[in-house]
Amino acid sequence: MPSDAYNAAVTAIKEQMQQANAGPPPDLATTRAGFEASYSSRPIPDGVSVTPVDAGGVSAEWVTPPEVEGNRTIIYLHGGGYVVGNLNTHRHVVSRLALGAKARLLNVDYRLAPENPYPAALDDALAAWQWHLANGGEAAYTAISGDSAGGGLTIALCMKLRDEGLEQPACAAPISPWTDLTFSGDSMTERAERDPMLSGADALHSMVMAYTQSVDATDPYISPVFGKFEDLPPMMIQVGTEEVLYDDSTRVVRGIESASGSVEFRPWQDMMHVWHLLAGVAPEAEEGIAELAAYISERT
Repeated sequence: MPSDAYNAAVTAIKEQMQQANAGPPPDLATTRAGFEASYSSRPIPDGVSVTPVDAGGVSAEWVTPPEVEGNRTIIYLHGGGYVVGNLNTHRHVVSRLALGAKARLLNVDYRLAPENPYPAALDDALAAWQWHLANGGEAAYTAISGDSAGGGLTIALCMKLRDEGLEQPACAAPISPWTDLTFSGDSMTERAERDPMLSGADALHSMVMAYTQSVDATDPYISPVFGKFEDLPPMMIQVGTEEVLYDDSTRVVRGIESASGSVEFRPWQDMMHVWHLLAGVAPEAEEGIAELAAYISERT
C-alpha cells in the first residue's frame, strides 16, 4: 500500500495537471520551465560531487559519490518525452543511484526535440558511450540506465551497439521505458485514468511529432518494442502498475524472454510513471532507486 507521503505527492501532481489542463495548452518553453521548477531544486545527498564535462561533444556531468567501487560506472539518460528534461531535473535521482551503486555516473544532457529531432538523442547517447570507453571506461564495468524516454533510449542504444558490432554494457536498467511511440499497447487506454503523471496518447502525441517528425515511429531505434531482442545485455526493467506505459515494458520483457535473453521484470504495485522522481519526498522512490542500484552493483 502506498505511503502517506507518496499519496500526498500524487494528489499534488493531480492538482497541477488539472490546473494545466484548465486553460489552453502551454507552449514548449512553459512546459520545460514547469518541469524544471518541479524537480531541479531538490537536494542531492551530502558528499556527492558534480563536475561538468564535455562527453565527446555532448554536454554531461560526472556525478560522483564518496565511495566508488573499482571502475564501476553508470551512463544515465534522463526522461522527458525527448522534448523536456535536463541535467538539473534528474540530478536528485541520479545522485542517489550513484551513491547506492557506489558508481561514478555520467549524467547525459542529450539534445532535445523539436530543435533536434531523431536521431539526435540516439547520436548523443552513442557519442557519450564511445567517449566513455575512449577515456578509461570499461564496458564490463559499465551500466546504462534511464527513465521514460531515456529508458526507451537506453534500450535503443543497446540495440544500436549490437547492430554496429560495438562493445555493449555489462547491463542495462531502464525505468518506466517509453518503447512504443505508436501507442499500440492496451495499457495506454486501460490505465489512462490511473496514471497521474501521464494521461494517455493525447498527452504524448505532440512529443512524438516533435521527436519523429518525418520518420516512421515504428523504427526500432525510436520504438524499441518493434526491434529484435537477440544478443542484448542483461536487463532489469522497473515499471509502475498504474502506468499507461505498462505494456511498453511487458512487451519488451516478453521479447527478450522469447529471444532467450536475460531480463528481470520488476513491476511496482500502485506506482505511477517514474515514481523515482519523488526521491527525497516518498520512500517508494528511494526504494526503487535502491533496487536499481543493487542490480547494477551485482553486474558491474
